[in-house]
Amino acid sequence: MNQEQVKKQPRPLQLETKEERCAYYDAVAPERERWRAKNQGYHDEIARFYRSVIPEGSSVLQIGCGTGDLLAALQPSRGVGIDFSPEMIRIAQTRHPDHQFIVADAEALSLDETFDFVIMADVVGDLYDPWQAFRELHKVIRPDTRVVVTYYNMLWEPVLRAGEWAGLKMPQFYQNWLSSDDLANLLGL
Repeated sequence: MNQEQVKKQPRPLQLETKEERCAYYDAVAPERERWRAKNQGYHDEIARFYRSVIPEGSSVLQIGCGTGDLLAALQPSRGVGIDFSPEMIRIAQTRHPDHQFIVADAEALSLDETFDFVIMADVVGDLYDPWQAFRELHKVIRPDTRVVVTYYNMLWEPVLRAGEWAGLKMPQFYQNWLSSDDLANLLGL
């Protein structure tokens, strides 16, 4: 999928396989910074929230790191970002060489280390199998690790779709909609 194919997709995008989703993110990766700039206030607020929860100098794994900007903003002593989009990872490595970025699937983690914090910022809705991704967290956490998840409320869906239609928000495919209780249950399991 290239940028022209993304533009021709119906809204919301109907991407059913992991391969289609990966191709989509590879295609939009070069435009990611432009989309972030249009919504800088939102991204600043998300970074502010994570900085209030995660002390500077912690070891942090970000699942679904995109271009790595949030991970870098946290100023971890050890920062690792994973994403299934090779193009997003290429950009992250270029922008933030002090951190490690790996092309990896959240639903099949192969890391051999644990972290103080694992963050999942606006990624749960993009996951093909959220339950499998949460099960994989056992590979990278310790009893004292904190997993921090941010995820927008489905009540925002009409506003977000309007933003896409108006060209103010990067187009997205249909999201997995999980309530706060669903997320708490998945994490508890």
